[in-house]
Amino acid sequence: MRPISFLQLAQTIVIGLASSLATALPVRSAETIYLDYGPLGRSLPTTSLEAFAQTGTIDPDLAPYLKGLSLETQQQFQRILQTPLSALGASPADSSALTSSDLEMLSDPVVLSQWLYSPVGEIVLGTFGSLIQTEAHQSGQQSLRAAMILAASDPEGLSLINVIRFYPIRGLRVKLPQILALYRSLSTNVAVTERLVNLARQGSLAAAATEPKLDYNALPVLAETGPFEVAEQSWVLKDEQRDRAYPVDFYYPEDLQAITGPIPVMVFSHGYGDTRTDADAIDLAHSLAAHGFLVALPEHIGSNEAYQTQLAQGLKQESFDVMEFVNRPLDIHFLLDTLEQRNDVDFEGRLQLDNVGMMGFSFGGYTALATAGATVDIKKLEQQCVLEADFTPDTANISLLIQCRILELKAVPSIESQKAIQQLTDGSLRDERVGLVAAFAPLSNLFGEQGLSNIQVPVTIVGGAYDIATPILQEQLAAFQSLATSQKYFYLAENLSHTTELTRSILELLHPRSDMAARFDQSERWFFSLAVSILIAQGKVHLAGDESYQPFLSSAYVEAVSTEPTKLHLLRSIPDDL
Repeated sequence: MRPISFLQLAQTIVIGLASSLATALPVRSAETIYLDYGPLGRSLPTTSLEAFAQTGTIDPDLAPYLKGLSLETQQQFQRILQTPLSALGASPADSSALTSSDLEMLSDPVVLSQWLYSPVGEIVLGTFGSLIQTEAHQSGQQSLRAAMILAASDPEGLSLINVIRFYPIRGLRVKLPQILALYRSLSTNVAVTERLVNLARQGSLAAAATEPKLDYNALPVLAETGPFEVAEQSWVLKDEQRDRAYPVDFYYPEDLQAITGPIPVMVFSHGYGDTRTDADAIDLAHSLAAHGFLVALPEHIGSNEAYQTQLAQGLKQESFDVMEFVNRPLDIHFLLDTLEQRNDVDFEGRLQLDNVGMMGFSFGGYTALATAGATVDIKKLEQQCVLEADFTPDTANISLLIQCRILELKAVPSIESQKAIQQLTDGSLRDERVGLVAAFAPLSNLFGEQGLSNIQVPVTIVGGAYDIATPILQEQLAAFQSLATSQKYFYLAENLSHTTELTRSILELLHPRSDMAARFDQSERWFFSLAVSILIAQGKVHLAGDESYQPFLSSAYVEAVSTEPTKLHLLRSIPDDL
């Protein structure tokens, strides 16, 4: 059966089931919300919340909870209750605060159902099920899943009030102690992040004051000034040992004879749910190739955009293949092996393959660090991935939804899974040809201090202060502190989140009456060009040995040329008191 036919059939079944179940909701939906706080507790009829969400009416049952809140805050609460989650954070004229895949998942009951039954969805439900329980103090995981699917099937959409309305048990318990623990952990992270931003700003400015006095604004924008014309070609690599075939795109100087000396090689690993054909990845590759590099963009077929599309179509049972933690580094290894085999024929033997640069974003950042020798700390993951445990600043980290899946391999007694655990922990995923790492918003907590200390090559880590997907404290700062290499660079971008869409959405939320989001839109491409220029300079210095590019790797450079609101700061070490 073709995917589209399966999807249409599934939609019909789910919506039909939802409609038939909805007729019984008066006796099966939540009637009371219990607010538990240790031995104390209060209750609230769900009809009170429904009336408030629909008309703004505040009855005597609800009044004590809203007492002391300003009219503006009450109106905001009402909007959050009744607005579909797919529309929250986006203005009526602009839905770009969420990606298209996010919108599809939040608005399509079939796609949502597929995701909620995936391993990542199970972890999310397990976490929230400990916060929102049944009347009998049992996990609300299954009830929440049913309520969310039914709410997404309803014409009014997947809103908070609809989830409450469709909750299939009479009583819904909100565990306030656990929610307060989560709130305190998030508040702690916010406070420490603000301190980190201030220290990064001060440290970067202090370093800049000691560096050579140059007119850094007069330096060329490397991302836009490459002297070489760019050629490109695509291969499909077939790794027979792993029964894995995947495409790779190459970008390189068209006239290889115009390059003096060996041609340095850099590889870019895309993120979870992304693809090698992303416009930014292609722009990055073009800019590097125009400066004399060969750039490879492999497609990671078990965790890319196409894989998530198959999940939505019901063709996959998970949002990514857990074996990707091993397959991604092995993809890079096989790619470099293939380049060695074809160097003479396809590239005149000019490629420098004993000192390669690895770049990556998010899951691709994990890939870059793993190929450079970082090993996974299984014991640390086991401590952080306990769903029933109270939240701490370390575990209030959404990227653990991805990282904790490694423990699935440990739980499966198959030969393949046990081999994968061994590869992840013994350093055998390292490729000795990797001589430089640049990781943007990487997944890195899973490595732990010991795992990251194994890396001995130059490493650049870039993080955004507002990154809610891979939080800068737990992922980028902790990774940088754990690195033992003497050549390490930590770039912190103010007000930046994990993606363009998230950044814009967060700026609109935190600065609703300012032009911050509009200023970000105006400066976004310049920030991208700055990041690419730094990558070009890193490659020139650490792969090609050209020290004339050192000024681009200074605090003085980023302080001079970066702009608000995503001002960039560079630290070579972190203050001990942070």
